[in-house]
Amino acid sequence: MADLGDASPRDRLFQLASGFRVTQALYVVVTLGIADRLVDGPRDVASLAGELGVHPDRLFRVLRALAALGVFRLDAQRRVSLTPVGQYLRSDVVGSLAAFTTFQGEEPYRAFGEMLHTVRTGETAFDHVYGMGHFDYLAQHPEASATFHRAMAAAHTEDGDPLEGCDLRGRHVLVDIGGGRGALLAAVLRRRPTLRGMLFDLPNAVADAPEYLGSAGVNDRCEIRTGSAFDAVPTGGDVYVLSRILHDWPDEKALALLRNCRAAIPDDGLLIVIDGVLDEGTLPPPRVQLDLMMLVMNGGRERTAGEWRDLLSRAGFALDRVLPGRRSQDVILASPVAVVPT
Repeated sequence: MADLGDASPRDRLFQLASGFRVTQALYVVVTLGIADRLVDGPRDVASLAGELGVHPDRLFRVLRALAALGVFRLDAQRRVSLTPVGQYLRSDVVGSLAAFTTFQGEEPYRAFGEMLHTVRTGETAFDHVYGMGHFDYLAQHPEASATFHRAMAAAHTEDGDPLEGCDLRGRHVLVDIGGGRGALLAAVLRRRPTLRGMLFDLPNAVADAPEYLGSAGVNDRCEIRTGSAFDAVPTGGDVYVLSRILHDWPDEKALALLRNCRAAIPDDGLLIVIDGVLDEGTLPPPRVQLDLMMLVMNGGRERTAGEWRDLLSRAGFALDRVLPGRRSQDVILASPVAVVPT
């Protein structure tokens, strides 16, 4: 697979500017389920195309382009097989990026085509393209919602214990705000048999949560409630978790969510925010690229430690510590303060 670091400056820029081609080629092969059909070994591209009802030459050319990038292998007889990179396009492996790739190739792909509109006007590109906010769109499009929540759940599956390093001894009920199908909650409860959970999200987001929590073996310790966290957050927990939620929103909306959490959480409770903490000194590409995702999709942003401290303080929380996480997510621990700012 070509290494951008070995390319000339001009070639490096050329490859960066051509990234849209790769996104759509990956989207095509995931939508067709190519990787799942290669589990047992190499397949002839023509016979694979026949099974799928697609054009054999066109499929070969897409696979050839991805083989040049190390996603597949093609031999002289036009047989295709998976590489270690391509394995993650399978739907049945831990850490699968199949749902993520599907998501990237659909609504975000169109929205990113209007990034210039966002820069010129300040309006969120997704809203400009689709005529509504991203989460409003998901509420009206069940298939897109299912893809999005599968993509989010896959990240929790790969991460193992999403609250590793958090001391939850003596805690009784963890409330997962905006937890979708319950992937984070299931991962936490499996490792803490005395803890109970409450899953809270919009009705479309928790549609398959009962089945998922049942398959994880934790449904007997979970309560599912539906509603909007912008209206109110359920009481009854002593740990509240906002995982990959606040970065979706600009400061005023993120502040509204945090204030609703402060209204629900007891004074001795614990707030856990799983989100990125930007280090302006290093600017790792995955984190600043995720910031662009927030810019285009929801009008949100990634935040520095200082920005997180200020936002939490305005909502009535003190930032206690940050546990560095993997990839683009960290774990922020915060405590309620006695006097909530007005």
